[in-house]
Parts: sequence; C-alpha cells; structure tokens
Amino acid sequence: MNSQNKIILITGATSGIGLSLTEIYLKDGWTVIGIGRKITLLKSLRDLYLEKLIIIQCDLSKKENIGETFKNILEKYPSLNSFIFNAGIYKTDDFDTFTEESIEETFNINLLSVYRSLLGIRNRLKEPNQSLIAIVSSVAGYRGLPKSISYGPTKAALINLAEALKVDTAKYQVDVKLICPGFVDTPATKINDFEMPFLISSEKAAKIIKKKINQKGFEISFPFPFSFIMKFVRIIPYWLYFKKISKLVNK
Repeated sequence: MNSQNKIILITGATSGIGLSLTEIYLKDGWTVIGIGRKITLLKSLRDLYLEKLIIIQCDLSKKENIGETFKNILEKYPSLNSFIFNAGIYKTDDFDTFTEESIEETFNINLLSVYRSLLGIRNRLKEPNQSLIAIVSSVAGYRGLPKSISYGPTKAALINLAEALKVDTAKYQVDVKLICPGFVDTPATKINDFEMPFLISSEKAAKIIKKKINQKGFEISFPFPFSFIMKFVRIIPYWLYFKKISKLVNK
C-alpha cells in the first residue's frame, strides 16, 4: 500500500545516503519531498525531475522550524504517508575532545529531530491507511565504539526508538523499518582517519534500502559481513568485548 501513492518524504536529502535515496526514488517515478539544510545539490536534481522533486529547506537542529514545516507539508500533500528519517551528522569525538556544543548539535539533529518530526506527523499516522516510517540508525548503535562518544549514543537511541514505535504503532497499521548501515562512503565518513571495513557507496546503500523497505521484516542492516560481525559483538559479554576493542584501539 505504501508504494501506491508514489510520494515519499526524505530528511537529510541533500547529501550522502539521503541524496542517493532521493535520486533512486525519482528515477522510479516517485514524487520526493526532500528536506535538508544545504539544498544546492538538490537543485541540480530538480532541473531533471521538475515537479517530481519538492525541495524543503529546513534546519532540523532547530525545533521551532520542524513543527511548522511538517504542518505545511501535510496540508499540501494529503496522500503523503511514507517517511524516511535519515538526517544526521557524524563527529569523531572522544572523551578528550567532545564539547557541550558538539553533543547538543549531534543529539538535536540525529535524535531529537526524529522525535519532533514524529510529533508533526502523529495525526497522519493515525489515519486509516497503512503508513511507512523508516529510521536510519547505524551499526554504531549496537555497542559503544571508540571516537563515537556523541554519535554512537544517538544511533543506539534511534534503534530503541524504532523498536518502541514498532510495538506502539501496530494498532495504526504503521510499518516501522529500522535501517542500520555499516560504513558508507559519504562526505561525513571522509573525515575518518582509519580503515573502514566493507565500505560501500551511498548509491549501493540506497539501492539496498529501496529494495528492502517494502518487504517483510523490521531491520535493514548491511553490508552483510560487517553487519554480522557487529551483531555478534552485540551479544558477547562485556569482559570479552572490552578486551577485544582495547586490542583493536591499540593496534
């Protein structure tokens, strides 16, 4: 039912996975409402797809922008019932380098913007038609990792949020999807100064998401080898985890 309306909203649509998702949905004939702060890259797509791409400039780190933005969108597009919450930032901070400002910005964009967006669409989700909510988290949310003191907790919280939503919204026929990518080659990950195992392109990530998002199941996690390793790490006891991660850090 989600694909019948052929209209979808994507946050963080101006770069990385969000931009690749926007393009792949447009190529498939969908109307895409793309939300982002820096819309230059989206404008080049609009020249190709004209009325199929609706660009909304919105800073999701500022709560006063979100409510009004979603109110206007839902009033204008009454058939909209598919949402991919993808907006996020990535900072490689640790105990020695994190600041109050970096924590606040990361939590506002990665986590609180999703809560505020959900408040904006809550009544739409309660309407008697099947809706789709996809939340882009990360395998970094499975366990605490080095240089992830602000980013990791937001992704862990998104995993928990998606799980809670899956239970709470079942009575409203909302299809909740949790998306947990591994390393994806985006402007955000280019700041990493370490080897990223099983790195894939944002275009490949978008193809995987687009293929699986309307299939059965709750979690979309990829690429498989790295996802499998991280899921295994998630279940081993703490003493073993800290021993292994310490060796990795020292290496």
